[in-house]
Order: sequence, then C-alpha cells, then structure tokens
Amino acid sequence: MRRDLKGAWKWIVRGVAVAFTLFQLYTGGFGILPDMQQRALHVLFGFTLTLILFSPIKRAQPETKVPFWDILLILLTIACCINTYIKFEWFHFHLGESTTLDLFLGVAIVILALETGRRVIGWVFPLLTVAFLLYTFLGPYVPGMFRHPGFDPIYVIQTLNQTTLGVWGFVTGISATLLAMFIIFGAFLLFTGGGQTFIDIALRLAGRYRGGPALVAVMASSLFGTVSGSAVANVVSTGSFTIPLMKRLGYKPEFAGGVEATASSGGQIMPPIMGAGAFIMAELLGIPYIEVACAAAIPACLFYLAVFTAVRLEALRLNLSPVPADEILPWRKILTWGKLAPLLLPVAALLGLLIRGYTPTTAGFWACVIALVLFFFSDFSLNRMKQRLKIIITGLEQGGRNLVEVVSLLVCANIIISLVNLTGAGVKLSELIISGAGTSLLLALICGAMVALILGMGIPTAGAYLIVAAVISPALTKLGLIPLAGHLFLFYFAVLSAITPPVCVAAFAAAGIAQADWLKIAFVALRLALIAYFVPFIFAYEPELIMIGKPIEIVGAVVTAAIGAIFLGVGMMGYLTTQLSVPVRILLIPGAVLLLIPGWETDLPGIAIIALALIGRRLIPAIPLIGKRSTSQHQNQERKMEATGNTRIRDKNKSKDKGGT
Repeated sequence: MRRDLKGAWKWIVRGVAVAFTLFQLYTGGFGILPDMQQRALHVLFGFTLTLILFSPIKRAQPETKVPFWDILLILLTIACCINTYIKFEWFHFHLGESTTLDLFLGVAIVILALETGRRVIGWVFPLLTVAFLLYTFLGPYVPGMFRHPGFDPIYVIQTLNQTTLGVWGFVTGISATLLAMFIIFGAFLLFTGGGQTFIDIALRLAGRYRGGPALVAVMASSLFGTVSGSAVANVVSTGSFTIPLMKRLGYKPEFAGGVEATASSGGQIMPPIMGAGAFIMAELLGIPYIEVACAAAIPACLFYLAVFTAVRLEALRLNLSPVPADEILPWRKILTWGKLAPLLLPVAALLGLLIRGYTPTTAGFWACVIALVLFFFSDFSLNRMKQRLKIIITGLEQGGRNLVEVVSLLVCANIIISLVNLTGAGVKLSELIISGAGTSLLLALICGAMVALILGMGIPTAGAYLIVAAVISPALTKLGLIPLAGHLFLFYFAVLSAITPPVCVAAFAAAGIAQADWLKIAFVALRLALIAYFVPFIFAYEPELIMIGKPIEIVGAVVTAAIGAIFLGVGMMGYLTTQLSVPVRILLIPGAVLLLIPGWETDLPGIAIIALALIGRRLIPAIPLIGKRSTSQHQNQERKMEATGNTRIRDKNKSKDKGGT
C-alpha cells in the first residue's frame, strides 16, 4: 500500500527520485560504471524509494510518514549496497573468501529483495524466490530427477552477494542500464504532453466514425503502451478517458473495459519500443534491437487489425454513435510544434541512433535529452518556461518512481535465475519437457505457453518473460525452433497473462474504472485478443510472419494473414452487415485461422471455408434471442418514447394556452 507522505518526507521522496533519474541519465550518457558498482547504486536507489513509498501492510488509512523500522531497513540497504560498491574489486580477486560482515550483508540484501518485492508486486514472486532458495538447500531430499547434492549456505550467500551471478547479476544489469533508461524516456514523453497528444491524434483519426470511442481506445492504448511498459499503467492512463467515453456513447461497461484491457496489453508487443521488451530480448539473444522490432511488427499489426475489426463491427451491430464533433480537436491544434516535436522527434532520434549502431542505453539517453530540450524551448515565454521547468522536474521525479516497480522484481528474477543455473534445475526442466514432448514441438510450445501464462499471473511481463526464457527457451531451441521465434513466443504469452483469467491484472484495473464485473471484462478481452493466442504458434512453425524467409513469401503471408485477421474478428463478433448465425461463425473462425498460417496448402482450404460460410450466411439466417432486444432497438424505442412524451407535453401546453385565451 502506497503511503501518502506529508511534510519533510514528501520532499525526501522527491529528492531521492530525482537523484535516481539523474544518476541513470548521467551514467547512460557519460559512461556506465563497472558492473557491480552500477548495479549497487541502482539497487540502493530502488530499494530506498520502495521502503519509503510502500507500507509493509495494508492499512485503513495511508501512512503520512515513514516509521522507525523502515528507516532501519533503509540504513541496512545503504550498508549492503555501499559495501558492494566499495569492495567489488576485492570480491573479484578473493572468490570464496568473505568476512562475517560480508555474510551478514549478503543475507540482508536477499531479505531486502524479498521484502521490497512483496511490497511492490505482492506475494507471488517473492514466494517463488523462497521456493528456489529452499530447493537449493534441500536438494538431497528432493525425489526423482530434480535431486541434487545440495550446497553449503556460505557458498550460496557468497554466490548471491559477491559475484555477478546473484543479486548483482545480468538481469539486474539490464534493469540498471537499458530498462531504466527507457522507463525514464517513457515518463518524459508522457509528462511533456505525449499521453494527451496520443489521445488527440486517435480521436481525430477514428473518433468521427461509428464506434469511434472504442477505436480511439485501441489506437491510443497501442501508442501509449509502446512506451509505458505496463498493461496496468496503460489501462489506468488511457482508460480513465476512453472507458467513460465509450460508456457515455452506448457501449456496455464490460465491453468498454474489455476493449481497453486488450488494447493496453497489446501495446507491449507493438514496436518500436514494446515497453522495453524488445531491448531485453535483444540483450538475451545477443542480436541488434532492430531485428527484434522488425520481427515483432507483423504479428503486432495483425493483432490490432483483428481488434479494430471486432470493435468496429460491434459498433455497427449496436448502431452506436461516433464521438461528438465538438470533442475532437482540428488538425491545426494537434499538429503544432509544441505538441508534436517533443513526442515525434525523440522517437525518431532513438530509432535513427539504434539503426546507426549506437547502444540502446546511449540512444535512450540522447532521446531523453532531445525530448526535454524541445519541450523546454517550445515556447519562449518566461512564464511558460517556468511552468515547463516544473513539469520537467515532475517528470524526473516520476521517472524515479516508475523504476521502483521494476528494481525489486528484476533483482528477485536474477536470484531465481542464479539458483536455477546453480542447481541445474533449468537443464533438468528442459530435459523433462523434451522427454515429455518427444519430438513434438507443439507439445513443448503448449508447455511453454502454460508456464508463461502462469508466471505472468500476478507479476509484470518483464519478470515472467525473463524466468520462462531462462527455463523453457533452451528446450524449444533443442527441438529446432529458431531462438528469436522462441523468445517472441514466450514473450507473447507473458503479455497475454494480463488478460487471461483467473489472475488478469489488466482486466482488474479496467473493472475498477468501468465499474463492471472483472470476469465479464476478461472474457470480452479473450474474444478480442483471440488472434494473439494463435499467432505465436503460427510464427513458431512458419517464420515468414516474423520476417524470416524470401520477400515474396513474406508478402504473401502478410496479405493472407491480414484477410484471416479480419474474418477472425468477424467470426468472434458474429456480425457482418447483419447478424451471423452460429454455424456461419463456427465456419469463419477455423477458416480465418487457416489463412493466418503462411502457405498455399492452408490458404486454399481457408478461402474455401470462408467462401462456404459467406454463402451459408445467405441460407442460414441468424436466430434472434427470444425475449431480448438489441441495444440499437432499445435505443430506438427510447427515442420514440422520448419523442411521444415531448409531443404530449406540447399538446398539453397548447391546450392550456387556448384555455387561458
């Protein structure tokens, strides 16, 4: 539970958060410190902010100050991180040696990681970390193939605290450099007006059409999601505008929430930034970022094409109104230097630097600098510049606050990965998957998808993806899957966990705004996002959809897959100029899935099935639900009653006037 800090503590939080952001910017632009030093200071800031901002337990009223015991934990955090910062070279040259203080601080930093993780992301991930710790010590008592000889506690503590294999490992390094830079970049884009600009552009492009509010939600959330990195943050930011707008113009609350949850989750798979997921994947695979972004582009476009089709057809089916014209800004007010320059030029600079071969951290630093400079000097009025300076300071503070939700998560993830490698559990699990699946890649993919969905239920996408990639991807690679396809496959299902029941955090967030049943919202989201559950399996077998193959094959795959995406939306919504019967919908969905799969062997049957469904649409009429009227009928009836009521009132007024005369 977040504290509502007052007085001096409020200023302390602001100072620490701004210092955190400035540290990340400085090291990103002027040179990263040696690994353990960079990571130690990153963890120091992250854990300190967490212990200040979050209460250890939920309370009826938020705390307004930090209690004494949390101050002690903050001091302990500082001691752990400064000890590592000072002694990193000694640790390197004295492997297997440690003082009593080193061992104490080694235990303390692990406990602090678990406690800060519990406060920020809940019990699931810390308990998973504890389970792996127990497995490390109790290995001799584990039956079957997962038995191992066990490890001396001192050796485990030394590995976790005095090497780059534990708390200060590779994943913490990603958090301390690359991920931190892009979280800060996202905060800058949004606080310099990017979030509102996204919504204004989406309103102008889609708001005029029937179903405009839902199309606006899809478009704005896809744009916002590329930089936010969090489905929940996306729902809260754009959903607070789009969900009430959809409800006001006729959408059911559960459908409005489902649209927002789906679109917000999909933002993480949409290039160019993908919520920093592309950069993490590039680091793990050791390939340029641009390769990951290009591979993710076609599946992401297919996803949003299917969602766009579904929400558009739902609007036509219900005969819903577009966004009122007076709520849509004209292009001349949207396409201004002050609004577009701080949003588009930094993104263009980021992509340009990445394409030219700069590291993602350096490219992110210069993108942040360009965003701030353009925002500050977009208006030379002295009063406006003072206001913009305050906004920049707020953006610096928010950048540090946003990092809090990542640091503890990735430190715990690094501990788990370290213990998986130490105990050999990853290799054994890969062997188990291979032995269970035999030569069947499909069974291994299903297993990987289930693990990613389960891990993602309750923890952010980045953590779920990192763990499942470390454990499952080696098995998929051994079965012949292209490594990039395997990582994208696992990343997709980690993202989909946000809308997959029973723990679907994006649906929970949307339910709070829409004031609707979260389970109904989750099922709407599942219908809208159905294509995302098929596409990863398809590109695992047919890599043309991730731009691997001959150009002519890629173009052909994109064309047929786009047609399949459209008809999948038609089948899920059950509407195409008129209501579709159940048999027709049953034919459309498998036909569309066949078109999604590249190759004429599946395209021809897919086209035939869809053609049969469209012919059957003329022969098999939709059966209306007995005793129920569509929303459009209900609205028309309300309009008639309102008109009748107005006529009666006018008649009464006329009769009164005549009587008075």
